Amino acid sequence: GGGMGAGAGEGAKPEEAAPYYCHDLRAPVETDVNAAPRARVHSREWAKLMAGDPVEINPSYGHGMRVMTVDEWTEHWKRNDDFPECLACGSMNTKEHHFIQTWCRGKKKFESEVLCMDCHLFSWRSYCDPDFKYPEQYEKERWESFNQASGAASVAAA
Repeated sequence: GGGMGAGAGEGAKPEEAAPYYCHDLRAPVETDVNAAPRARVHSREWAKLMAGDPVEINPSYGHGMRVMTVDEWTEHWKRNDDFPECLACGSMNTKEHHFIQTWCRGKKKFESEVLCMDCHLFSWRSYCDPDFKYPEQYEKERWESFNQASGAASVAAA
């Protein structure tokens, strides 16, 4: 007997079919290593943590302030399996604290920052398609070209 499991692969689309934020990159990924977070989301807390000052307890798990170790503070952060490696020491023992992806008209940009639990340095990665624009940039360009066209028409009519 044996063979493939029932229906395995039949009519299933390959995973790659859906657009994915870090696939099909058309420009280099910007990388940076820092002793403090580049993402503003945790920069104040990191400074307090390093100074031994109390930091805010994650509201999902309690309330108030307390002095914490880096391990305690990052306990609920997850690794980003797309970018697991520390850019400073090469460790795979990292946790992501900042991630944003933005898509517009099939173009993408993203930011990711991970903390290395071994060397305590932050690895930043960001990417932007060369032709990425926000919706308001498309609108502004459309409006400007419309104004130029109507301006040219009124000059031609004079």
